[in-house]
Amino acid sequence: MGLRNYLNENEEKAIKALEDALSKKFGLLDLRLFGSKTRGETHSESDIDVMIEIADSNSEIEAQINEIIFEINLQNDSFISAVIFSRKELQEGSLAESLLYKVVQKEGVPIIQTSSSVMVSSS
Repeated sequence: MGLRNYLNENEEKAIKALEDALSKKFGLLDLRLFGSKTRGETHSESDIDVMIEIADSNSEIEAQINEIIFEINLQNDSFISAVIFSRKELQEGSLAESLLYKVVQKEGVPIIQTSSSVMVSSS
């Protein structure tokens, strides 16, 4: 199923721009659409929920990602809202067990996913 089943034209352009920017700058491992857009429960004020997984993260990297999202939102009249996970946190910490991460892995729509993305069991 393509993004057009979930997003309008501006939103789709915004997600593609985000994918390109994050892939070039941070080595994007996984990008998933989730939330009301994927459940078909959108309204005029709905945001575009995405999960971003990169190799490693810190507050500076997250600030850079948020700045990229801000600029893309302005350019595309969109409202992307992101949760950011690092592969390191998922593999070495307890974040892979977080309810949000598990729900996004189960119900989210993959936009990009590399073979090195962390997968967790649904149990």
